[in-house]
Amino acid sequence: MSAAPANQENAAANAGSRTDWLLIALFALPLGIALAKLPMLPTSSVFTSFFSLADLPPEFRKSAESVLFVPLGAVVVVLFRLTLGVRMLGFFRPILIALAFDLVGIPVSLAFLLFVLVIIVALRPLLTTDHNHSRLAVLLSLAAALMFAPLMAGRWWDVAWLREIAFFPVIALCLTCESFAKVLVRNGVREALWRTSTTVLSAGVIVALTAVPGLLDFFLRFPELLLVQAGCILLINKYLNFRLFEGANPLTARPAASQPERAAIHVEQLGPSRRT
Repeated sequence: MSAAPANQENAAANAGSRTDWLLIALFALPLGIALAKLPMLPTSSVFTSFFSLADLPPEFRKSAESVLFVPLGAVVVVLFRLTLGVRMLGFFRPILIALAFDLVGIPVSLAFLLFVLVIIVALRPLLTTDHNHSRLAVLLSLAAALMFAPLMAGRWWDVAWLREIAFFPVIALCLTCESFAKVLVRNGVREALWRTSTTVLSAGVIVALTAVPGLLDFFLRFPELLLVQAGCILLINKYLNFRLFEGANPLTARPAASQPERAAIHVEQLGPSRRT
């Protein structure tokens, strides 16, 4: 019977060793390629010709920036969840919302997201479908239909920023509404509002990082360093898994009990035999 725990410990040790080697490779390999591209080295021209996107045509730069959102956003989300211990509406939602912020703008995106959340949450109790796929499909259709409202308003009143809402990713909108509604049903409105706030905050951090001047040009010159971000995620998981604020939610913080309330609670805890 003692062989089973020993085998499990050996398997865990082997898995940990493989992860360590992967962590080393994710840092060593891209850094080695980046160093080989330094101008003073004879390998510079060869490695630069194979491992550089510095001459990428301008029409592809926006797509490259969208690709950069994914690994950088993943690092931010893992930091929020593992190091800070903050719960959000899901792993992909902050990254998708960050893309929407970048495409549409933060103020307009927030206003539109709040508008759709209110309507979707109000309609969700009416969606008593037999299968989850049907409910998600209806939510997706409703989210898409709601995107036409500001488009029509923008055409009627000739308001340009209303028409720009068409660039809001409809999948991001639908998934965010669905996650919010699930948390609302399971954990209540305060937890749903808190997770939505942390999701929006992490999305804002992602947008701020990607907006750093020269960051896109740096990764176009050294695209291999995207692998370092995967290494950073493993590093956070292994050494920075502190979960500092696990379970914290300032929206559910209860006020301190008054002196009579504390006395009543103390008497209640004593039980009938002690109160006499």
